[in-house]
Amino acid sequence: MDQPRAPFSFYAATLTVILALISIEGTGCSSAASPSAPKESTENQGEKVARDISDVELTDLMAQRSDLLLIDVRTSQEWDAGHIEGACFLDFLEDDFKSRAEALPKDRPIALYCAAGGRSEDAMKLLAKAGFAELYNLRNGFYGWEDAGRTVSNADPVALPTKD
Repeated sequence: MDQPRAPFSFYAATLTVILALISIEGTGCSSAASPSAPKESTENQGEKVARDISDVELTDLMAQRSDLLLIDVRTSQEWDAGHIEGACFLDFLEDDFKSRAEALPKDRPIALYCAAGGRSEDAMKLLAKAGFAELYNLRNGFYGWEDAGRTVSNADPVALPTKD
């Protein structure tokens, strides 16, 4: 016994839905920039960047961008146990975090990190809402940095710059 065949329009509609789902999935924020190549500058393009980066990408950014602000948003106890060389310190859990963070220059790239990536992601979102143009969050945070065998420092923090 022959099975009844679905009309052609059924197949066309199904294919349309599948293609629409594929195109929606490919338009997320994380696909806007290649994960292995940080943007050199967003100033000329007028685009805003707020995304997670790996320890390798952070190392590249630190080498390529002399204007990069690296900010550790952990607590002072976490900072004292070790941090990334060249970082500024600004505790995300302090009451004045928002006002101090919003006083930073908006025209400089900022890379943020915490212990595992959660607080720094929240800090990145807060700064993005405040109009900062180029923001990066260290995926897996300081733990990931250490696990990758990267250098840990006990030097004093770099002074936080303020906007002019």
